[in-house]
Amino acid sequence: MIVNPSSATESTGRTWESFKTMLTDAGLEVEAVCTQRKAHAIEIAQKAAADGWRRFIAVGGDGTIHEVMTGLLRYVEATKGADLGDFTLAVIPSGTGNDWIRTAGIPADLSEAVKCIIAGKTAKEDIAKLTFENGVFCMANIGGIGLDANICYNTNALKEKGYKGSFLYSLVAPYSIFSKKLRPVEIVCDGETVYKGKLFSAVLANGIYRGGGLKQNAEGVDWADGQLEVSIMPGVNHFKGLSQMMHIFKGDFATLPGIISKRFRKMTVTPLGKAPYDRVESDGEIPGTLPLTVEVTGQQINIIVP
Repeated sequence: MIVNPSSATESTGRTWESFKTMLTDAGLEVEAVCTQRKAHAIEIAQKAAADGWRRFIAVGGDGTIHEVMTGLLRYVEATKGADLGDFTLAVIPSGTGNDWIRTAGIPADLSEAVKCIIAGKTAKEDIAKLTFENGVFCMANIGGIGLDANICYNTNALKEKGYKGSFLYSLVAPYSIFSKKLRPVEIVCDGETVYKGKLFSAVLANGIYRGGGLKQNAEGVDWADGQLEVSIMPGVNHFKGLSQMMHIFKGDFATLPGIISKRFRKMTVTPLGKAPYDRVESDGEIPGTLPLTVEVTGQQINIIVP
């Protein structure tokens, strides 16, 4: 059990032991480790995997899931013969947006989520790997380039100042839109150039939801079908950008005229201008900037579902 005690306005630090007790009372043997800093769950998961652990529980939000999966991915990448299919991940959703659980169907009620772990039913999830110049990360649910990443960056800045709540995503969106500087990129999906020019935003999807239940990708996303999806908003003026972004509340953003939606197995995004390059977001975190390669690895992790 990898616990982020700072999640959910630090309430997780006061409640996680009760969930561990529920699990042990049901006959499970559980060892818990609390994170102490940002990205610590990556280190914990990678070391635990090397020590032989194969069943993990992430207690926290989407960022915690992102870090745990990244740690497991890095272990597999560094270990000959290792396969993420040997691992099982469960989640006790104690975060703000909790978007990963929406695709998995896991209840937001923490006690009910624990009951799912006890029942032990599993499904599969594709592993989406993001490769930057500074290393590899796992996209457990969603990601974004440009505007989407700027919204995430500004949201996290407010969280660091003590502001909390899923409404933050919607609050910072207008500011992020009008302050967005458009930078040129080339996007290649499975060997085909699908866009070249100034980019407003590119939204990546393994799952469906972001920003506390909002939708920017097509309903057909299935995180066990061996494909990912990108919805590209080309460079437009800021007022049109705001108008198009409002459609995330309707759920039809990906079908708007001018939006380029593509399913793929491997995508590269190359900056064509001078630095600074666009930020990249993954599961509410900012792991790096362009250039970027996104791909499904062909491996799937087992996840606990209802």
